[in-house]
Amino acid sequence: MARLSKQKVHAALDKAAQNILNAAGNDPIVSRKDIRAKLMELEGVEEELTRTFYRLIDHRDAKPGARITQKDIDDTLAYAKEKLVDAYDFNNNGLSKTEISKMSLTARLAVRFAKLLDQQASTDSMSTEEIAKGLFELGNDLYFPAWANEADAYLTLFQKEAKLKELTPESFSSALGLDSSKKEESIQFWHQGRSEYEWIFENYENYEQFEELESFKTLHIFMEKHLTHITHVIVGLDGSLRSSEYPVYFVGLSPEGDILGFETITIWT
Repeated sequence: MARLSKQKVHAALDKAAQNILNAAGNDPIVSRKDIRAKLMELEGVEEELTRTFYRLIDHRDAKPGARITQKDIDDTLAYAKEKLVDAYDFNNNGLSKTEISKMSLTARLAVRFAKLLDQQASTDSMSTEEIAKGLFELGNDLYFPAWANEADAYLTLFQKEAKLKELTPESFSSALGLDSSKKEESIQFWHQGRSEYEWIFENYENYEQFEELESFKTLHIFMEKHLTHITHVIVGLDGSLRSSEYPVYFVGLSPEGDILGFETITIWT
């Protein structure tokens, strides 16, 4: 993973702080009622970071549970930038994967939001090649442990020109040249839709020390923004392959109808 600029993480914290300040409206005080209403307007990692940052402000306040002022927000923002972000850039050359893994939850959420903001800075309507570049950058060095019982299965960028309007088992098999009459080329598992993401994250949550969770969530948000028909696929009926390694795909359709995402393996023995 390329090193991440501290300034980009600072900008993510600035956005969370501004969300909290905006919650007050014309009143200089941010009450719990104000922040609850504001959080309902947000979603995804922005909502998570804003909520967590508000809790940090409240925790540092002289009277936890009291109303929040702009001074409280500014003081905590300065503290978070210095102590939760900058302090982990040991060589002052940007934040590495290892340095990020040692950060607090607030800082890791800021990192995830910073990466998302960085990707959103580009045009909303991205070409297949532009999406593929973003996927490669966000998925580099990531693996999903629940897909491999006996090994770490790293994600490899997968791209297939297909010009599809929808992704189905039939259109997927045809695009990849799979022969469904052969057990080793038949689809063992096909799952499409948001419930699939929830299943993936449930498996990630089982690995409490797994440092890639925030990065994988960032990747998922990017995929959901730019791809449709996001699907988890395992090819090869159980017991049909001579090898214990079965191909796994986590893919969707680009705006041009190409299959785009990642390929990895699962190991069945």
